[in-house]
Amino acid sequence: MKCPECLFENREGAKFCKECGAELDHSCPKCGAQIHPDSKFCDECGWELVKPTKVPPVDYLKPQSYTPRFLADKILTNRSAIEGERKLVTVLFADVANSTSMFEKIDPEEVHQIMDGCFRILMDEIHRYEGAVNQFTGDGVMAIFGAPIAHEDHAQRACYAALNIQQAAVPYAEKLNKEYGIDFKMRIGLNSGPVVVGSIGDDLRMDYTADGDVTNLAARMESKAKPGTILAAGNTHRLVKDFFEFHPLGKIEVKGKAQAQAAYELIKSGEIETRIGASMAKGLTRFVGRKNSMSALKETYDRVLSGSGQVVGIVGEAGVGKSRLLFEMRNRLAPDEAVYLEGRCLHFGGAMAYLPVLDILRAYFDIQDGDREAIVKKKMRDIIARLDENLDHVIAPLQEILSLTEDDDAFKQLEPKIKREKTFDALRDLLVRSSQEKPLVLAVEDMHWIDKTSEDFLGYLIDWLAASPILLVLLYRPEYTHQWASKTYYSQIGLDQLGPASSSELIQALLEDGRVSPDLQQLIQDRAAGNPLFMEEFTHSLLENGTIEKADQRYAVKESLADIQVPDTIQGIIAARMDRLEDNIKRTMQVASVIGRDFAYRILQAITGIREELKSYLLNLQGLEFIYEKRLFPELEYIFKHALTQEVAYNSLLSNRRKEIHQRIGDAIEKLYAENLEEFYEVLAYHYSRGAAFEKACQYLKLSGKKATRSHAPWEAYAFYKEAVELLQKPPETEEKQKELIEVIRSMRTPLGILGFPEGSLSFYQLGERLAKDLGDAGHLASIYSGMGTYYSHTGDYLTAFRYTEEGFEQSRKAQEIELMVPLGFSLCLSYIGTGQYEKIVQKMPGVITLLEKTGRESDFFTMAMNPYSFIGGLHSTALCGLGRFVEGKEYLEKALRNATRLGDSATLGQTQLFYGLLFYNVGDFETAKEHLEKCIAHCEEAKYSMVLAQALCTLGHVNSFLGDPETGRRQAEEGLRIYRDIGIEAILSFHHWQMGSIHLDLSDLENAGTSMGEALRLSRKNSEKGFEGLAMVGLGRVFGMRQPRRMEQVEECFSKGLALLHDLKAKPYYSQGRMFLGELYLDAGEKEKAMENLKEAEVMFHEMGMEYWLDRTRKLLERI
Repeated sequence: MKCPECLFENREGAKFCKECGAELDHSCPKCGAQIHPDSKFCDECGWELVKPTKVPPVDYLKPQSYTPRFLADKILTNRSAIEGERKLVTVLFADVANSTSMFEKIDPEEVHQIMDGCFRILMDEIHRYEGAVNQFTGDGVMAIFGAPIAHEDHAQRACYAALNIQQAAVPYAEKLNKEYGIDFKMRIGLNSGPVVVGSIGDDLRMDYTADGDVTNLAARMESKAKPGTILAAGNTHRLVKDFFEFHPLGKIEVKGKAQAQAAYELIKSGEIETRIGASMAKGLTRFVGRKNSMSALKETYDRVLSGSGQVVGIVGEAGVGKSRLLFEMRNRLAPDEAVYLEGRCLHFGGAMAYLPVLDILRAYFDIQDGDREAIVKKKMRDIIARLDENLDHVIAPLQEILSLTEDDDAFKQLEPKIKREKTFDALRDLLVRSSQEKPLVLAVEDMHWIDKTSEDFLGYLIDWLAASPILLVLLYRPEYTHQWASKTYYSQIGLDQLGPASSSELIQALLEDGRVSPDLQQLIQDRAAGNPLFMEEFTHSLLENGTIEKADQRYAVKESLADIQVPDTIQGIIAARMDRLEDNIKRTMQVASVIGRDFAYRILQAITGIREELKSYLLNLQGLEFIYEKRLFPELEYIFKHALTQEVAYNSLLSNRRKEIHQRIGDAIEKLYAENLEEFYEVLAYHYSRGAAFEKACQYLKLSGKKATRSHAPWEAYAFYKEAVELLQKPPETEEKQKELIEVIRSMRTPLGILGFPEGSLSFYQLGERLAKDLGDAGHLASIYSGMGTYYSHTGDYLTAFRYTEEGFEQSRKAQEIELMVPLGFSLCLSYIGTGQYEKIVQKMPGVITLLEKTGRESDFFTMAMNPYSFIGGLHSTALCGLGRFVEGKEYLEKALRNATRLGDSATLGQTQLFYGLLFYNVGDFETAKEHLEKCIAHCEEAKYSMVLAQALCTLGHVNSFLGDPETGRRQAEEGLRIYRDIGIEAILSFHHWQMGSIHLDLSDLENAGTSMGEALRLSRKNSEKGFEGLAMVGLGRVFGMRQPRRMEQVEECFSKGLALLHDLKAKPYYSQGRMFLGELYLDAGEKEKAMENLKEAEVMFHEMGMEYWLDRTRKLLERI
């Protein structure tokens, strides 16, 4: 039965409306007899009960005319409390699909009637879920759920309303189809995000200010939805995916958005109706639930005991109980059955190389704070000797990452990358060998904050784990991604919220000295949504503020539930608890939070200046379960029970106060740990930079950068140097700071080169150039120009690279300044290869190679990402091959490969194997080329050298096409081009598009071949790559010739331009191939004389260069004439 007030559809026989409370009358107005709700006439007196009534008109410009009374009353009653509030909402856009074309032949008055009926459907369903219609759009509406009346489940309400609108639209559409013959369908878009509620007028008109493009994306979702469907943006899907069934549509292009947006079609409501939350877990309250998770962890551990290595990921939102599960598992290990070692990542430790590994090593070797270096070294040697006398090789690498003086001089001289490889090997050997004595359980907490080097090591260790009795337990939040999921010995334990029974058990454990009333039980469960930490903190808050009380051994809510003001987020809960602390205790907690989640008692004492009272304050915080003692010896140390507790305490301090405390922490560490300060470089850099002590911050950032570079941790080194540059640019600008800036930028060259010049790299060099010019420092300017040349060569801007490198190279060559000559020559080689200037490489680079040999510096890296002797030798070989001098080229390559093999550097080996593959690829020995390219790919994957990997994949794809498998070749080349796109580098990219075009020709896919050749031409012209431009023109000529074999005008024009470019560059192999392809096309066109001329010229050149495959192919064509 429909309510006359709010139009809500109530159950049959209802006396009052369940939505607005209005009385529903079921008596005859004439005689008073009771009647059935569906009766048209009174069966007592015959009175006509249903009379046509005119539906009151709706003024869509006046919200009070279409807003139900119950909703209007709620809004106006709470108006003063909700004006100016920031709220999370879901925006719904709905319109009639194809309305313009559908209504163009219908009378406007009838269109108005159709839309009036549509609007009533929309308003009924929107208002049913307390949404607010904010705007009528002509053929639809915009509505907001969650404002002005706040709803925690705003996204769910919007989804239910959307589904009901589409359901109600079906019979309405059938009616319209019968009456007007139109196909009436609605389309709906949803998006969620924040808005600010502005003023609310007496007429219910409301102003909203949306953050970002919340409303725009909802409108775009509507426009992309198919008629009759509902499209939700990723934000809405994330909030309600547990409650509704969706069909993912992937990412779609959306007007006004730079990146494609995830979109999901809402299908129907799901089976789950209650809200599921997952956040933080707390302390050592009785462990409840998690039986299945513990069982899965135990099963994994049992497999390790049987000798099979395992990796298990414990995944869950912050506070859901990952650390607690690990703690319980550790406590259940049988004594002396296994060795347990644990490392932890820190939120500010992402740039601290080996941070969790250091925790593991300190525990393994029993290294205590305050141990002198000699004691630490003795502990290490004794333990390693007892373990295995053949493990001496692990000592030097471990000494280095523990910031100890290395005893092995040979290890000190190794290049950083080799050191890193040996360090990884040492850690692996130590752990694997230890596991042979007793199974190991290695745990790493907070992987989502892990530093890049530790992450790389764990990935390396995992590859060796299968046959060793090691259980590696990794704790991380869901946003963390990794590459281990495909391992057969990897398993994942996902922690969700506690179920109702376990939640009740936990609440009872928190209030264990009394029974819990049903109302209190329900209040805590509703607010905490199954998150253990939420329940624990919320319960403590209720106890401390007196909201609940204990009477007759029973805990109950002292006030009515409607009067309780409780925080809705864990941050609010913790902040509310903090505000109830005594001032001195609260200040102590805040200062401790600036130190970090872990804090040493003597550092806290040094910066607070509190003596006797400090222990008392900390005991109070322990009693309130904010912190607990982490260890007593060698010095007292505490830890915040939860990371978010520390974060909330930290953020409660004003910025200036935080700065002051950070600086005092740095001063205290310098004083207290003066003997082993290198261990604290990163921590000191962190505190001094946030304490605005910029001079000391720069000092420790530079030291941290050097430390990371020595450990071959390029991302960490880059981060430290980048922060140092940012600090040194702060005013005032002095000459001393300018000189320091240049030194930092020069130090960045190694990590920048290894990382392939991340975004923003050029800005550092440009800054260095300006500073060096201002200071008139020619030496520094030459060094900066060398780096800039390398950068521009990598990005394909060879002309700019020449401007920075050619003059500097000539000057350094004349002076034989090897330190500048080698890096500049390195950069010039890239530019000359890219522009096809093979002769210049052949003229200039032998001098560099000879100088390296004379000075015995073939093994030096000169701050380059790979060894210059092998690299320049390889590029010199490639240039010789480009001129058709394959025998000479191979001689240089053999020396380059011998040197690379001796060094064992993966990046250098990968690059050299690519050069080898290109030699045999160009000469036509494709089987041998394939072998070298596959070796190149293996080395590059190990070194994570993306650019060379991409080049190898593209070339291997073309090789496989030559070997008769063009489909495999196409897939490989596509993968190579994808990697190119990901790293955003254009150097030599035109060549690889030409390779892809050639593969498409082998597949007879002329359309895609033309597209690829066209892209090759565009890029080659853009980047002045004349040789590749010539190849692209020849390739396009082949496409035109294969499309229309008898029409040679366009073919001849392309070949003429392409062959001229190749001839000018003396690129004989590609020039002769072009002649052969042109001859083949003339032959297919029936022009035998021209075919003979071109094929004969190609035959002579192939014979001279020893290109047997191409010679044989040419002679077969000649046989056809």
